[in-house]
Amino acid sequence: MDRRDFLKASLASFISLIASSEEVFASLNNQKSKAKGIVFIVGDGFPLGVMKAMNEFIERKFKEESNLSILLRDNKTRIFLQNTSSLSSVVTDSAPASVAWATGSKTANRYLAVLPDGRNLSTLFELANKKGYSCGFVTTTRVTHATPAAWYSHNLNRDDEDNIAIDLLNSRLEVAMGGGDRHFNPEKRKDGRNLYEEFSLKGYKILRSRDDLLEVSDDVPLLGVFNSSHISYFVDRLNDKEMGNKQPSLPEMTAVALRKLSKNKKGFLLLIEAGRIDHACHANDAFGAMMDCYELDKTIAIVKDFIDKNPDVVMILTSDHGNSGFGINGTGPEYNDATEALMKYNNTASFEYMIKKMRNQDLKTVKDIFEFYTKIEISSQEAEEIYSKLTNKRTLIVNDIWYEPEATMGNILRKSVYDYEKEDKLKKPAKVRRGNIGFTSTNHTAEDQLTLIYGKDSFGTKLKNLIDNTDLYYVMTEYLGLKYNNPKMTKKEALQFVREITKEEWERHLNYHIA
Repeated sequence: MDRRDFLKASLASFISLIASSEEVFASLNNQKSKAKGIVFIVGDGFPLGVMKAMNEFIERKFKEESNLSILLRDNKTRIFLQNTSSLSSVVTDSAPASVAWATGSKTANRYLAVLPDGRNLSTLFELANKKGYSCGFVTTTRVTHATPAAWYSHNLNRDDEDNIAIDLLNSRLEVAMGGGDRHFNPEKRKDGRNLYEEFSLKGYKILRSRDDLLEVSDDVPLLGVFNSSHISYFVDRLNDKEMGNKQPSLPEMTAVALRKLSKNKKGFLLLIEAGRIDHACHANDAFGAMMDCYELDKTIAIVKDFIDKNPDVVMILTSDHGNSGFGINGTGPEYNDATEALMKYNNTASFEYMIKKMRNQDLKTVKDIFEFYTKIEISSQEAEEIYSKLTNKRTLIVNDIWYEPEATMGNILRKSVYDYEKEDKLKKPAKVRRGNIGFTSTNHTAEDQLTLIYGKDSFGTKLKNLIDNTDLYYVMTEYLGLKYNNPKMTKKEALQFVREITKEEWERHLNYHIA
């Protein structure tokens, strides 16, 4: 299959993937809600570079205009830049960034709705629940992961996900959907508790597959857990039928959640997270990031269409932080090869998917796997680089590159080689011309993040163009009629409580973070 055929197949796969869920989308389109509602959408680790790549890619390859572009050009959309720093660092992790939205207070990295001195912070979900609003979330990460957990859990460590799952049990949320079976299944939990059974006893309908989701009624609270860890990358669900048939898409989860929550005449609050954009950026997997952005883009369309029919519902679309310095680099004479290079990304699998197949294989097989899924021929030396990073124990972190062989694979896919025709003139075409997306690290970055607000004319009008992430909490509480000010700490006050992280803790967190 050549690249053009693959892209046609990818688009066809997406259409096929959602075809059986048309009834869900239709039922949502027919639903009118006079209640106030907020849909808070998070592209986790979703910096401008990824947005630009996704917009260009789907316009040129799929002949589509992105819904994000449509939203940005709409005169009813308000556009802001958002500061994301935490109490402990100019570079935040997802936990305190999400806490800022959910509570209006900053905390330190890895803390969930708790100040560094141990004081709990009341979250939007908790406040809205007390006022009779319906609340819930959908995510492509584990349901116990940092971004959603910050809205319902109080914990000093975001990685304490077995206990965070218990917090979810006690949260009274009406919808919680994503991955994370390992934290609910008695055969995988350290304490042996069967949280599925405990959720059932509290009246929840347990959803374990895409079919379960598409057949569900709206009469009871929903817990959907569709994978052992995170929901698989979108590119993998498109190209692996077993994954695509078992795990729902983000638009499908969103449609079911909106349909259920918006039936509450009082009002509702829905959090949506496209969480694996962040993971793909950590892995320097440019195409994986673009495709998960594409899935988010389809989700934006679902929400925007719903808001256009229900004028008292508003959307906030934002990101918690940048990630890894994702950037489309100019390449070739006068940068005129840059567009061609961007279009070279056509993987049929994520790096995560490839690496699982590469484990315990010999060098030739590793090379064959990489070439099969990327449609890029590589040298024996490049294959050796992947193989060595896959198999050798690392003793040193260089230039903030943690995830290997992912970073090496990302670097190989952006390789270009030009010869000189004359002393001062490049010879075309390029000797080697692959992609051109570069990364500065495998870590989060500190740049301000784009924030969009769409809906009610008055919503968000008091905000300045440059906002802090905590400002969004106050916009939401005002709209929903929730008056509550959480306690605050200064950075200086917080630092005395932030303890040193051991090497073992750090490595465990990094290994655990993506998958």
